[in-house]
Parts: sequence; C-alpha cells; structure tokens
Amino acid sequence: MHPLTDYTYADPKVMQNPFAYFERLRTEDPVHYDEGIKTWLVTRHEDILMAARDTEGLSDQMRVSEAIRSPFQNEADEYMRSEGFFLLDTADSFKVDGELHARRRALVAHAFSPRAVASMESRVTAIVRERAAALLHGGEVDLVREYAMQIPILVICDALGLPMDRVDDISRAADSMVARAGAGATREAALQHARNLIQLQRLIRVAIEQRRANPANDLISHIVHARIDDPNLPPLTEKEVVSICAVAVAGGADTTRNSIAYGLLTLSTQPGLVARLRDSSQQDKDITRFNEEVLRFHSTVPQLPRVATRDTVLAGKTIPKGAFVMLCWASGNRDPQRFADADTFDMDRPNLNNHLALGTGVHYCLGAFLARQEMRWAIKEIVNNTESLELAVRPDELDFSSSMPILRTMKSLPVRLRGRRIGQTVLAPS
Repeated sequence: MHPLTDYTYADPKVMQNPFAYFERLRTEDPVHYDEGIKTWLVTRHEDILMAARDTEGLSDQMRVSEAIRSPFQNEADEYMRSEGFFLLDTADSFKVDGELHARRRALVAHAFSPRAVASMESRVTAIVRERAAALLHGGEVDLVREYAMQIPILVICDALGLPMDRVDDISRAADSMVARAGAGATREAALQHARNLIQLQRLIRVAIEQRRANPANDLISHIVHARIDDPNLPPLTEKEVVSICAVAVAGGADTTRNSIAYGLLTLSTQPGLVARLRDSSQQDKDITRFNEEVLRFHSTVPQLPRVATRDTVLAGKTIPKGAFVMLCWASGNRDPQRFADADTFDMDRPNLNNHLALGTGVHYCLGAFLARQEMRWAIKEIVNNTESLELAVRPDELDFSSSMPILRTMKSLPVRLRGRRIGQTVLAPS
C-alpha cells in the first residue's frame, strides 16, 4: 500500500472519487496536511464539528489558496474594477465571522425562512412540472442537462425577481462565479468569467434600483428593504446587496443542481427505489428521507475552507496560524463512527438527519429550506411519472471532475427513461 503522502486532492482521480482517500485519512491521519493543495484536511465527524464551532480560531472568511488560483485572476479582477464593477468577494456576503456575519444573516434570514420558502412552492412546482413534462416522452435523456441543471437556475431567478428571459446569461455567470475560483483557467477564460460576472451585476443592479422604488414579492425586494429595529444593525450596503444576490444565484444554481442530480443518479442505479417511492403510502415523508440520505451519501459540496487565525490544536495536530483548512463534510458523512455501514445508501437509517452536507453551526446553509423544496419536487415528479429509470452508461464513465476541491459536480447523467402510461397516453405530471 502506498503511503498517504503519495496521494493528494490535486490528483484528478482523487477529486473524481475522494471517498477511498477520506477513508484512509480518517483511519491513519484524521487531520492531515495535503501537500498537493497546501491545505489541512479535517476528516472525522467529531473533529469537523469541533472545528466548525471554533469560529475564532478557524475563520470562515474564504480566501482562495494560491495553490488553486488561476495565474490570470489578478488581470481579470483589474478588468472588472476598470469597468466600474465589484469583485464580488465572498467576504461581502456570508463568508465572514462574528458580528459582521451575524448582522448580515439577521438582515436577510427572513427572506430564506420556512415561511418565505413555502410561499414560493407554487412557482417551484410549476417550474419542475414544466421541465419534467419535457422528459416524459421516454427514451434516452440527460437528466443533468435537461432537468437538474435547469430547475435551480429557473427557481432562483424567479425567486430573486431577475429577468427570466436572461436565464442563460445568468446561468453562465453562476458557472463563472464557481470556475473563477479554481485553477487552470486560461487568460481568455479568466476574462470571459469576468465579463459574465459584469453582466450578472448589471442585471442585479437594475433589479435593485427597480425594487427600491417599487418593492415586489421577491427576494431582491426583501434583501434591499431588510431592516431590523436595532440601531446597531444598519441596512445592507449596495456592495453587500449585490454580493448576497450574486452568491444566491451561484449557490442556488450549482449546489442544488448537484443535489438533484445525485438523487436522480441514485434512482437510476438502485433498482426498486422508484417503485418504492412511487407506491409509498407516506410518499412525502419517504421522499424527504430519501433526499436526506442523498445529501449524506453523496455530499455535493465535499468540503468548505477555513483559515487558521491562530495556532490551533485539533486531534493532536497543531495547525499553524495562516494555514488553509478544509472541513471535509463528505468524509464526516461517511465516518463509520457516526453512521453504521456508512458506505451503503440506506434511507431507513435512524440518524440520517445528522449529516453535514449543508454545513453546521452559525454558517449552516442559509438556502437549505429552498434547496430541500426543489429537491423534493424534482424527485417527486420523476418518481410519480416514471415506470423505469436506468443508467445508460457504466457508472465509471460518469464525470465528476472539478477545477477546485470544494465541488464535485456531475457533468451529465444519461439514462433510459420509460414514462408511466395508460394505454398510449403518458400521465400528466402529478
């Protein structure tokens, strides 16, 4: 067996499927310095919880390590400044700590609350049903490109109040927000990402000005007019509003897309699950359990970064001040000390809600309620209108590669789908 030092998250093969690497780390070196990405990896469930709670020693203020930063990023940043646009640093949204994070979260939390998300359900349902209906002719379809990719960007644009006829532009900008933080971008690609983000900012700025004058029932209106009866909590600045809206676009589009895609992958590779969920007498409850196990098992955001603000001791290791740290949610979610038979998909496990897929503590995902709502309806429409669903390629042919280690995105999901029929008529979406 090769020593751990022979492996790194910089290896595309490890990034494609990190679970074997995580298993060895949990056993041999649970707080491990990965030389390839110059980052400490925290891999056990209990250590991740401890690290996530230490917001003073391990800051959530996200920076991109030079080890994974494009060499052309500075030029692209300067281009955006010269055109009069913000750089949309994550520190202008929620990737901060302490009072600043608490203020921003308090000001916008109501916009993403269960009550606010429940009010969006009819629009989410309509979007999902429209996309599902386009697939139910049957045959071979790509459930990522034709379904999972489209639902979240349509939902978040509709929820924010961005122009629905510009969804393609907004989708490209969402991809650029993720891609620009990764390695390998050519000069032209880095500049194109900048142009895409400028386009997004233009649309957000127009929407902000419109909602200031004429508030509507959408998230941008809620964010622009967010107030709390506390003189110590001033309104959000324009830069904060633009950044929060942009992060909502990127986060809503990318992570929810991945969560839906992994749910569909599970249905297409686990015979009997479609029928079980379709015929369940407590369908909503079982789909909810199914989705929570999808989040645990696949962990669409495998890890998120922290920066050590001081020398920090964790599991007997001293992480030096200034070091980059990854809290490896995907590893914690497969930790056998926390989840029995952790490498098996089991929607009946008793503690499936203890997963870390949406983070934990004060930085728990603000859009979790909306993501779960989209997942529920996306899976429900396929389950209720599909007779059979099977993968059209070998599992090892699926591409999960990424330019940066915080994502594990499925590029496509070719399946053979047979819609439910009465005679020759495909049932309408439920």
